[in-house]
Amino acid sequence: MKKNQSFGESLGEAYRQLAPFMGLGTELAASVAGMTLLGYFLDGHFGTSPWLLLTGAGVGLVGGFYNFFKEVQKLGKSGTRKKS
Repeated sequence: MKKNQSFGESLGEAYRQLAPFMGLGTELAASVAGMTLLGYFLDGHFGTSPWLLLTGAGVGLVGGFYNFFKEVQKLGKSGTRKKS
């Protein structure tokens, strides 16, 4: 923390630097939940329980992690971290 910066200002700066990373967990959870729900409803329609639910959960997990790591790499390369 800089000498002329108050606690609230330094906390605000920390949130501004972390903001691009904060939504990634929610995005991963939404991907898994969305594909699992889709699998659940398709299981009900086709009577294939629990196979489409499990397939949807797996696809959501793989796709969510792929997107998560791709975004982390992109954010890391873009220089979101400031050097003080």
